[in-house]
Amino acid sequence: MYGRAVVALAAACFVGYCVLPDLMERRSPSSLRRAPAPTNGIALTFDDGPNEEITPRILDALHAVGGHATFFLVGQNVRRYPHLVRRMVREGHAIGVHTETHPHAWLCVPSRLRREIAMSFTAIIEASGGKRPLWFRPPYGAFNAVTTATAHRLGLRIALWSCDAGDWLPGASQQGIAARIRHGIQPGAVIDLHDGGRTPTGCRRMADLLPGILDEIVHAGLQPVQLGELVGLPPYAEAYAPS
Repeated sequence: MYGRAVVALAAACFVGYCVLPDLMERRSPSSLRRAPAPTNGIALTFDDGPNEEITPRILDALHAVGGHATFFLVGQNVRRYPHLVRRMVREGHAIGVHTETHPHAWLCVPSRLRREIAMSFTAIIEASGGKRPLWFRPPYGAFNAVTTATAHRLGLRIALWSCDAGDWLPGASQQGIAARIRHGIQPGAVIDLHDGGRTPTGCRRMADLLPGILDEIVHAGLQPVQLGELVGLPPYAEAYAPS
């Protein structure tokens, strides 16, 4: 009897801390998934970088068409490749927070998740020369009961996506990645891509495709823009001034 009560209590805690907040936040109108008003902008977003091999290829492809994007960076990678962060800033891209080590929110107690977000936030400010991020994307798009409040305390807005390219999937084929991206190319779309993480083959295939995809976007009369442009915001908040 006691064992059943413990199991029931644990299940209730899991549902209250993980499942219900996740369901609510994924559907929240305050999370940006696409432009709320008509636009010819389309936001390409890249998660899990920077990566010394793939990120420069993406930046080169964007530069070739005069496009901009938003990079959701993992803090430990920011510290490893700060020169790539500085290049993103120089070339007009936005940078968002994607935690320090990319954990799933359901596996994080509140103190760890707060630390994960804060460490990535600080790493980006330091590597970028004081640029304060505006956006946070939770790894896997997953939330727990403290995710949104923690992000908001740092002045971060939540960004999700309207199209997942699937380049992070093990065994993702170039044809499959291309098909998902092309299906998602629409005015005001937010496309989720990856320039880092645990599946480098998929990221390389996406990088191979990107120049052609960008040409298709431009020829469709759309402009690759940083995420804030979909809602009339600059790429960063005000310059960060420690108190």
